[in-house]
Amino acid sequence: MATTTHKHTPEITPEEREQVLASAAALAEEFDAIGQRCDAENRFPTEMVPRYREHGLHLIAVPRRYGGRGGDIWTTSMVGRELAKGDPGIALAFNMHQAMVGIFRGTPALEEPMRERIMRAVADEGAILCGLFSEARAGLAGLADTVAVPDPRGGWRLSGRKNWSTLVEGSDLISLNATVTDADGRLPADYQEHAAREATFVFGAGTPGVSIAYTWDTLGMRATGSHTLVMEDAYVGPEAYGGNFRQGLIGEAEWAAILFGGVYLGLAEKAFAEARRSLTGKHLGATATGQDTVISELGYVQHALGRMYSTIEIAARALETTAMTAIEDRAPDVPPAVRKAHWDLAKVVATEAAISVTDEALRLVGGTSFRRGNVLERLFRDARAGFLHSFTTDQLYNAFGRHELGLG
Repeated sequence: MATTTHKHTPEITPEEREQVLASAAALAEEFDAIGQRCDAENRFPTEMVPRYREHGLHLIAVPRRYGGRGGDIWTTSMVGRELAKGDPGIALAFNMHQAMVGIFRGTPALEEPMRERIMRAVADEGAILCGLFSEARAGLAGLADTVAVPDPRGGWRLSGRKNWSTLVEGSDLISLNATVTDADGRLPADYQEHAAREATFVFGAGTPGVSIAYTWDTLGMRATGSHTLVMEDAYVGPEAYGGNFRQGLIGEAEWAAILFGGVYLGLAEKAFAEARRSLTGKHLGATATGQDTVISELGYVQHALGRMYSTIEIAARALETTAMTAIEDRAPDVPPAVRKAHWDLAKVVATEAAISVTDEALRLVGGTSFRRGNVLERLFRDARAGFLHSFTTDQLYNAFGRHELGLG
């Protein structure tokens, strides 16, 4: 009997998967070596871009027919998980490339010639992609205020600003959403028409009129370098058009959800390993309760560490099960209103696990973990970015709640 294939069917072999994960583990050691410095200097390590290519990780999710490794969504998520054990901020930046490759390889919004052009650029030229979809007004949920004004020569002139432009300093190709205006540059007054005119555009990072405003100075995830992209009447040709934005991005929401979940799961595992290392064999010496107090023999320490372990294990199982529903083509036929929420549930479980585990780690390890430069202090801050990714935790709950109440 012939096996039916679909867009999430793995092409990578188990042996190749192990090789890829070994490469990710090796690069994670390099991330770990510079992670603290990048956090302190508030910078994305551009020197890691060629190292990422040299390890072949940029090719993971590119289908074989375009010269890639044919990695599935779970393999790609595990790579991000492994890299995050080195440094989650740097891992999260490169995760943007993988998410965009995954989205573009499967979305029906792209015409095949453009899909092949993007995939070949990654496979043959080592191109790195970023996806910039956040509006200052309302993030991903906001209809694009970035405008694409039709140009008499054909193509468009792009103007606007994109916040949270993760990986923008390390990318060769930029993808973003912009609203196609009337010929005079006016946006549609009706929000439904506004949404219908949102389109995806993909163009070179060196396009004239495109620049970076260095605005990224945050509590955590500082190594992502998620500055602001600025476009000032930047001309892009007809070949830059990537189809309807909402269909193209939201229709492939599983790639963002499962890959982001992998990074935050790796963050939680790194924090757990550091807390366990700190607590194992630690002695307080004489205290009011005894001649020598061994931390690992305290019941509340054992209980808390077990709870942290369980939190990670639950998140890992949720993430893998969700990925398998895509790979095995058994995702439930959910209404469009909750399709993104269906996938983002795995991301929310992972990000909330990272927040919970880093919080508990600081409580257990104590004052040393509160010092600037301690790895747990950095992971605690990095984890707090987790609830900001779309769908945010509260947006997810709201989407499910509205649906269950028959409101959409």
